[in-house]
Amino acid sequence: MQEDIPLELKNAVEFHGHLCPGLVVGYRAAILARKELGLNRSEDEELVAIVENDSCAVDAIQFINGATFGKGNLIFQDHGLHVYSFVERNSNKQIRIELKADVFQEESEQRREILRKMNQNMPLTEEEKATLQKIRKDMIKKLLTTPDDELFDVKNVDIKVPENARIFNSVKCSKCGLMVMETRARVLNDKFCCIPCWERELASE
Repeated sequence: MQEDIPLELKNAVEFHGHLCPGLVVGYRAAILARKELGLNRSEDEELVAIVENDSCAVDAIQFINGATFGKGNLIFQDHGLHVYSFVERNSNKQIRIELKADVFQEESEQRREILRKMNQNMPLTEEEKATLQKIRKDMIKKLLTTPDDELFDVKNVDIKVPENARIFNSVKCSKCGLMVMETRARVLNDKFCCIPCWERELASE
């Protein structure tokens, strides 16, 4: 099936590791955000993405939009929602992209049962594996061909724009000897500790 997908999605698949419906959702959201904001891949922090899940979709946003944890312009909120907000710092244009609720409502009981078995580390039959592959293939096709306005709700929002990422000094942990970012260090008996060492010391008291 990968022969039939856009080149940019193929490249996102190489980055992510496999093709799946979640990655395609992120791909569609990333392309839509780029179109709405008129912004190419973010080289620095000119784009901020706020993602409300940690699904495969986020990898597509990292790859296509250039929002990454390392640059500080990818913010994770653990809400379990297919919601992606984007801020373009220069213009302060802000949008919120929400996956419509009915996109996955056609999910079959058979798929739910297969996923339940997978989550419980139960082996799947060859028939179940083939069924799951067909369901994924059909969903990917649907996600790639559905018009934007049938797939997502796009809203203008007013988000407090995060500050640009800053580089902080490091200090040496007095317990383990590793270097720790100064703003994350804890003080114990007038000495710096990293958080794991600090927590262990408190637990042993």
